[in-house]
Amino acid sequence: MRPFCAGRSVLMRGLPGRQCIIAQSVCPPRDALHPTGTESARAPRMLADIKETWRYRELIVALAMREVRVRYKHALLGIGWAVIMPLALMLVFTEIFSRVADISTGGIAYPLFAYTGLLVWQLHANIIQGASRCLSDNSNLVTKVYFPRQVLPASVVLSALVDFGVAALLLAGLMALHRVTPGWPMALVPLVLALQLCLASGLALFVSAANLFYRDVQFILQVGVQLWMFASSVLYPLPSQGVFAWVNLLNPMTPLLDAWRYALLGAPAPRPESLAAAAGLSLLTLVSGWAWFRRAEARFGELA
Repeated sequence: MRPFCAGRSVLMRGLPGRQCIIAQSVCPPRDALHPTGTESARAPRMLADIKETWRYRELIVALAMREVRVRYKHALLGIGWAVIMPLALMLVFTEIFSRVADISTGGIAYPLFAYTGLLVWQLHANIIQGASRCLSDNSNLVTKVYFPRQVLPASVVLSALVDFGVAALLLAGLMALHRVTPGWPMALVPLVLALQLCLASGLALFVSAANLFYRDVQFILQVGVQLWMFASSVLYPLPSQGVFAWVNLLNPMTPLLDAWRYALLGAPAPRPESLAAAAGLSLLTLVSGWAWFRRAEARFGELA
């Protein structure tokens, strides 16, 4: 595959699932090939990577939209499956728990409780599982075209957010049906989403690189993500006292799920120490994932 430069755009032929895409210039800028010492000294490496990724935002959008189109290609319901999957699970578990267990959800209707958890978890799982394959599935780009490699995990995050936005429309309908009106805590939604994206993006950077070294990673994740879901408060609340308090401190998704329900449904607020630990772990995961990704990047060409 050969890039054809045309001003700020490039036509890349041979992309899987689509004849071509047009994106921001794939030819490396002169300062990317020969960085100046002054610029490198002023900005931390991670901040420089963020700026470089932003310069390729058009490529991220193009790859994300291609991923969404390929995912639902030839599906009669199209992107409607982004709503059907969490909705079906919500209906199944509502029926199960209404018959075998009496779960206290703090005065929130169980369908709302479960769908919110499944919606948030679907975003998390789609990012991690999609990122595990993003480098190997785009090996022709990785080996033949210059662009910041973190663009590929970033495009997975964006495509998962598209599904999340569509599925969130049903949540709004369920909230109206159950006459749930968000209060001022809804202003916390951007912060909670940012923390969750930090956690998921850090894991995405890690697993995308790890799967190039060991292709078993993508299969391990299929089991691991499911087990993680049942260890989090996706479908049922977890006790915050005793040994579970320590478990929640080590599992950032439980406080984040509780924060989502607090912001949207008026559920009890998560414990401050649990939420603070989740925020710290999310940021640490992002930095660690980035460091691992940068360290492994030198071998991407030979492994892809």
